[in-house]
Amino acid sequence: MKKESRNQVVVVIAAVLIACVVLLCLGVLAFSFFFGVSSNAFLGTEASTETTNLSNSQLEQCRETLAIQEGVALEGEYYLYTPGFLDDSLECHVLARADSLEAIFDLSVVDPSQTTNQEISPGRFLRLAIEIIEPGLYRIEGFWFQT
Repeated sequence: MKKESRNQVVVVIAAVLIACVVLLCLGVLAFSFFFGVSSNAFLGTEASTETTNLSNSQLEQCRETLAIQEGVALEGEYYLYTPGFLDDSLECHVLARADSLEAIFDLSVVDPSQTTNQEISPGRFLRLAIEIIEPGLYRIEGFWFQT
């Protein structure tokens, strides 16, 4: 094989390898864009958040995730958010004041009588544990996860 043709083969192989690396990087970026995965999730650097002193945004996240009606008074007791690659989870413990369970939850999303995993949207599940503290006061423990 001539020296010129050998150099051409090396250049072609190098170009193909560079193109593969670029396409792989673009694929990872597209995947993270379309599926909402942060680069921290790829690197495993995103940490869990656990607190018994919930911020307003954490309390609202619990309200939304557990499908609790907007007008229901909530007091946060516990919050644990665990990020994952495609399997995040959220555990919320709240006190809710209302006349009945039906007044607390958005019944089109959640069935408060069901304590096993209920699929609230495709691939997203909710498990509830509800305790009546006194008439009109409920302790709700919700565990939300996606698969």
